[in-house]
Parts: sequence; C-alpha cells; structure tokens
Amino acid sequence: MPWRQRLAFLDGLRGLAALYVMIGHSRWLLWEGYSEGFLKHPGEYSVFGKTMVYFLSLFTYGHEAVLFFFVLSGLVIHLKYSVKLRTNSTYKFEFFPYLKKRAKRIYPPLIYSILITTLLDAAGKHLGFSIYDQITPNKSINDVVLCNTGLKTLLGNLLLLQNAWVPTWGTNGPLWSLKFEWWFYMLYPLLFFINKRSTSGSLFFVIFLYFLGLIFPESVFPLFVQVCTYLLSWWIGCVVADILTRRIRVETRYLSLLVLVFPFLLLFGHSIPSVIVVDTFWAVGFGGFLCLLLFLQDKNVSLHYLARLKWLGDCSYTLYVTHFPFFVFFNGIILANSNNIMPKHFLFVFLGIVFAVAFAWGSHFFVELPFVRSGPKNQKQGA
Repeated sequence: MPWRQRLAFLDGLRGLAALYVMIGHSRWLLWEGYSEGFLKHPGEYSVFGKTMVYFLSLFTYGHEAVLFFFVLSGLVIHLKYSVKLRTNSTYKFEFFPYLKKRAKRIYPPLIYSILITTLLDAAGKHLGFSIYDQITPNKSINDVVLCNTGLKTLLGNLLLLQNAWVPTWGTNGPLWSLKFEWWFYMLYPLLFFINKRSTSGSLFFVIFLYFLGLIFPESVFPLFVQVCTYLLSWWIGCVVADILTRRIRVETRYLSLLVLVFPFLLLFGHSIPSVIVVDTFWAVGFGGFLCLLLFLQDKNVSLHYLARLKWLGDCSYTLYVTHFPFFVFFNGIILANSNNIMPKHFLFVFLGIVFAVAFAWGSHFFVELPFVRSGPKNQKQGA
C-alpha cells in the first residue's frame, strides 16, 4: 500500500487535534466557567446543561493536544526522508528546497492570523470590551488573555521568537507553539545528518539536548532551553517514522503499550513537579498511540473514518492560528451586552465552534492550499 494511502488517517488526526484545542478555548472564553461559575450555582442548570458541563470538561487538555501536534509533525516531516534513506543510504539532504517548503508552510497562515488578530483586537479595544482591559468576571481569563503589541513584538513573532524573547502577538496566545515547530525544522538538517549514519545516535543526541536544556537556566537562554527540552517530543514522531520504514526494527505492537502512560499521567501527573517532564511523558504516550493505530492497521482494522476527516486536517493549521482572537472578540461582545456577566448556557460555545471551523475551512483555500500544492494533480502535501 502506498505511504500516502496508508497514512491518510493522519490528516484526520491532525484535524481532530486542532478541533479539540479550539473547543477547549471556546468553552473557556464563551461560558462562565466551572469553578468560577457553575460550582457557585449548579442548581440553576438543567439536566442537559449539567451534562454539557461535564462533557465539555473533557476538552481541558489543550496543551497536551499541542504535544500531539509535535509528535505528528515529527513523523510526517521525517517519514519522507526515512523512506529515501531506507532505499538509498547515500541520499543527500537538500537544505534550500527544504527551507523554502517549510517557510511556505508556516508563514502564510501565520501572517494571516497576525492580520486578523490586529484587526479584531483594535476593534475590541475601540469598542471598550472588558476582556481587552482584563476586567472580565473570570480571573483566569484576565490573567491569561493579554493584548501585547508593538514593533518589537511583531518582529519577534515574525521571527518565531514568541514566548522566548517577546510575547505572542495581540491576544493570539496559541501562536506560542509555532516557535517550536519552526526551530524544530531548523534543527532537522543536523538531526538528519546524524540519523543518516545512526538512528540510535540521533535519538541519543536529542536526549542529550533534552537534559542539557533541563540544566541550563531558562531566564538566560530561553529559546535554547525551550527548544531543546521539547525537541524530544517532536523526535518521538521521527522515531515512529523510522519504525514504519523498518530503519528501526521494533514491533509496533510492543511500542503501542506506551499508551499506558496516559492513565498514569491522569492519576499521578499532578504530583510530578516538572511540567517539562510531564509533557515529555505525554509525548511518549502519543508516540505509543500512533504505534497502536499502525499496529491495528497492520491487523486489517480500517481507519477510513479518520481518513474521511481529511478536509478538517487540511484546514487544521488555519483553524489553530485564527480561532482564538475571534473567541476573545466574541467574549467582548457577550459581556458588553450582559452587564459584564458570563453566560450560564452553551449556545455561544457551539456558535463559536461552528463559526471557527467554517472560517478556517474557507480561509485555508487561499492561505494554505496555494502554498502546499505539488505535482501535476496539485495534490496536497502531508506536512
């Protein structure tokens, strides 16, 4: 079975991960909240309302879902080169075509999201919406949703230095993860060079950088520490790619047992003092999850239901980088028309979800699709 056909389900997974993150943000910004709202008056909720409260509480692991993006990205980026190395051990990496392709993938949606954030934030401030002044009734929103602008911040975001040397642009907090993706891309040619000679050597090198990042003070070397400590999460996906191509001879059925990390983290993860270590365990679990799906596929378990979500995967990047400033703006509209009181129902949550998906799907035709076409049939790249 061709690689593109066998791994078509990855597009669906990418789309579901972006959808998961977006739903969590919609719940947070367009509803009164669990501890700051619902727990103060649960009797005011109907049975359906309480059901939705607990159902939507499943979408509170948005940060962890981003780690799944990292693992999935590593798999997709490295798979192409792992296939080439499997058939031609002397294959030479072409840096400039690679850099051009990565830049075309990252920058159009990034610039688009910066423009949208700028317009929405300016409009929200002009209208005097409380969320832009950190005076909503929800403390967690006030503490997290900030509106950082200025030339230095703009340049820092365009250079993918956000949350290292500058804050994320405007209210668009999810832009933090793009820094990691970009610098993983920049390190990949070096890692390819090592991996070409030794798959175990490249893994040990990444682990060495991981511990180096844990030792160095982040306050002095923020970008170095952040990238080194999260590179291992990305490289786990690269290891899965080498397992797929049989450059690493380990059975996926054994590695699929790593999904058992998930219940451990849910039960005891809060007791681990290091967030970075916890995040690494999540990435290991996601690597095991991918191996489980690949193992099931080898056993003729169909994953066509995930492949059918390719349309969602196609617009997942645009969905991820555009939804948040819209939800912030919607929050401002809601509070401006309710005496600064958050809603006790989920109507706005669902309207926000529908709007964000529709907007991203329509936008991706001109901010993603034209830049990732290739081949005579204009088939979209998987990365």
